[in-house]
Amino acid sequence: MSNVHTLNDIKDREGGSYKKPGHRLGSVYEQELEKKIRSVTEFNSEINDLSEKLVDKYNEREKEFENKASQLIASTTKVRSQLISERKSHSESQRELEAKYSAEIQSLKSKIKTLKREGTLAQKASSADKIKILSLETKVRELEGKLDDLELEQVLHDSNAVGGMIEEPAQINSSDPKEIDSLRLELEQGAVSVKENNEVDRPPPPINNLKENESEQVPKELQLSALNPPPSQIFSAGGVEAVSLPATAPIVTSSLMSPMLIYSILTLVLITIIWFMARKWWNSRKKSNTEYSPYQNYFLSSPGISEAGLYDRRRLVGDRN
Repeated sequence: MSNVHTLNDIKDREGGSYKKPGHRLGSVYEQELEKKIRSVTEFNSEINDLSEKLVDKYNEREKEFENKASQLIASTTKVRSQLISERKSHSESQRELEAKYSAEIQSLKSKIKTLKREGTLAQKASSADKIKILSLETKVRELEGKLDDLELEQVLHDSNAVGGMIEEPAQINSSDPKEIDSLRLELEQGAVSVKENNEVDRPPPPINNLKENESEQVPKELQLSALNPPPSQIFSAGGVEAVSLPATAPIVTSSLMSPMLIYSILTLVLITIIWFMARKWWNSRKKSNTEYSPYQNYFLSSPGISEAGLYDRRRLVGDRN
């Protein structure tokens, strides 16, 4: 026990004063040290208990985190598997749709090609039909002109024969009515052939042109009905067959309207020409009254000289003289 040192000895060493060994503390100091040691041990035990509790809590939390992580990993694996399955199904459905659409597109392309070929063939056929129709229409117009001329001659002769207004009536051949009937038959045949050519299979026209075609067909039918009038009553006057006037009245008016229109147009043209000539003559006469000699124009165009000044000076010179 001689080597036992107290806290005071340690403090004295730190302060520089060292006491001899063998100095013991009193009972009060020993009790204080024991109390302090006990408090320290108790504090250490409490710290150990707290550390154990903290370690236990940490382990529990760690286990909870591990469980949650395992659950999250399982859920992520499930989601990944679902995504992979959905991608596979989507790719398969997309392939099926692409195959279907490709087949439909190819079929539509083939149909378009066939329709284009049919359209070109129909256009060629329609062009040939149009040429035929135009030729037939020209023939029909020629025949209509001949028929109109013959009907005019017949109507004029009949009106002159019945009214006795012309002194020397024109002689009509007995073959004229036959020619008229033959021309009418040819016109009817031409109209029938035109209709048959128009009824040839063609590509369907656009909807907007249907109304125009209907409106064009109506006046054509009216023209054909006008060209083929109903048979009128025929009577004989002096051994010559003549058509009654009421049946031929519309033909006379329609045929006489064209020369009247021509005469009216010609008169208007002549009036305009005469008016232009008179205006030119009047303008030329007016210019001849107002024109000067070239020297006089040059003199008048010089600066500071005007016609009014020139005439005033001439008057002044005349007054002085």
